[in-house]
Amino acid sequence: MRYFLSVAAIVLIAMSLGACGADTESDTLDGWAAGSKILRVALPGSLSTLDVNQEAGVFNYYVASIVQEGLVSISDDGSIEPALAESWEDEDATVWRFKIREDAKFQDGTPVTADDVVYCVQRASDPILSPATSVYFPSYLNDVEKTGEYEVTITLDGAHTGFLWSVSNTGGLFVTSRAFTESAETVGSPQDLILGSGPYRVVEFEAGSHVIFKRVDTWWGGIPGIGTVRVDFFEDDGARFSAFQRGETDFTINVPMEDAEQWAAVEGAALKFLPDRSYHGITFDTSIEPFDDIHVRRAIAYAVDRETVVNDLLGGHGQVATAISSPEQFSALLDSETAAERLSEVFHHDYDMAKAKEELALSKVPDGFSATITYPNSYKNVGKVSRHIAGELSELGIDLEVKEISLVQWLSEVGDGNQGMAWMIYVPTSAEPAEITSWLLDARGMSTNPANWYNGKVAEITARVNETSSLSEQIDLIIESNSIAQEEVIYIPVYWGHAAIAFGKGVSAEEYNSYTLLTKWPLVFDVPENE
Repeated sequence: MRYFLSVAAIVLIAMSLGACGADTESDTLDGWAAGSKILRVALPGSLSTLDVNQEAGVFNYYVASIVQEGLVSISDDGSIEPALAESWEDEDATVWRFKIREDAKFQDGTPVTADDVVYCVQRASDPILSPATSVYFPSYLNDVEKTGEYEVTITLDGAHTGFLWSVSNTGGLFVTSRAFTESAETVGSPQDLILGSGPYRVVEFEAGSHVIFKRVDTWWGGIPGIGTVRVDFFEDDGARFSAFQRGETDFTINVPMEDAEQWAAVEGAALKFLPDRSYHGITFDTSIEPFDDIHVRRAIAYAVDRETVVNDLLGGHGQVATAISSPEQFSALLDSETAAERLSEVFHHDYDMAKAKEELALSKVPDGFSATITYPNSYKNVGKVSRHIAGELSELGIDLEVKEISLVQWLSEVGDGNQGMAWMIYVPTSAEPAEITSWLLDARGMSTNPANWYNGKVAEITARVNETSSLSEQIDLIIESNSIAQEEVIYIPVYWGHAAIAFGKGVSAEEYNSYTLLTKWPLVFDVPENE
């Protein structure tokens, strides 16, 4: 069983305070002291809350990952490793026992207890209390209880071999103090912030503006070398570039492909491209007219020219998608080339305007119709692709209005039952092969997936994916269920994304990859000393 590290060891990260200055009163936020390293990160979007239980966009994960821990976490290669649980064991992937490390403390100095963990699992898996994280817990989570002073046992109603991912802080569990949660008026707000057991604590948060972190000496893994981390939110790419150009930003992600050369030309800058395992595709809600007509959905599927999207609009920095899962998501078993070949087996519609016109002629709206599609302002490339698709659809008589909205609004509207045609942008937070499909192809009933779609056969396959410990069988089942969804044209995969990231002068990150920002990422960065 690939994740069961019941006698697992972790190399504790011992950082020397001598090299970076002690975290003293002189190391303040208003007058940052010389000798204290500061990392300044720019994110192309904003957060309305720090509480991932309420808002689970990938940027929320990036921010929370250095503050709050799960029972387990992921390493820089995507594999599961210990976090608050120093070891664990399971019985037939149904009963899971976790040994909580005795030296774990929250950033306020109080110990992490088994009672806190039980409370947080119950809270995170409750769809009322935690609408954003509950989807990552199996619906058949039966019980969670304290079974020893430092032991928590979670019992499922059936086998789930990938359950460990659910209790990671890249899945659905962000452990905090029960006392803190119950005393806070609004967890994650600028007033109450968040509390965790990680290497950094939040000291300031202004929604839509920035969040500031300070290192702590309470983390069981050691003391970080970087004393202060500041994350600024930029809704406007021009403003973000100007800040980078002036040297006010050390690192940023999601650089627009069309502006890559401009960013790379900044003195001392380093621009890097890498596959980020992301899925970009169109989702249909078949309960909304005219998308309840399969001929309409097929017409749109045939009208999407993926080759042009990747080669011309993205400048080759991406890959034509034939399925929901990207090749890199199967990296635990298959190399990218072999995985891409397997994913090409998934039923999909190749670009063919003649067939698109034939399908629309067979529909109940043969003369066309009007519709709207939105995209988040953090993903400018998606806006460009949207406008290209709108141009293609205009040849069919379909008037597609493209609207840019804030990331926060976009997240709140995903799968809300009000959009017949919508973008799905999913950046996986684990190496679990079924991570993306566990939600997008979860067809046990309405509202279990963003398409509000039900399919009995896919529900059966999903259950088998959860039960098998064979990665090879999982991949076969994922491909089978993906084909069913795409034959019904529930989803139109468009492209698997590449990330463009920019480092400022003198800034580097050791072996940066698509998992880095989901780990305790400031630990791998090196920045110049503050002067």
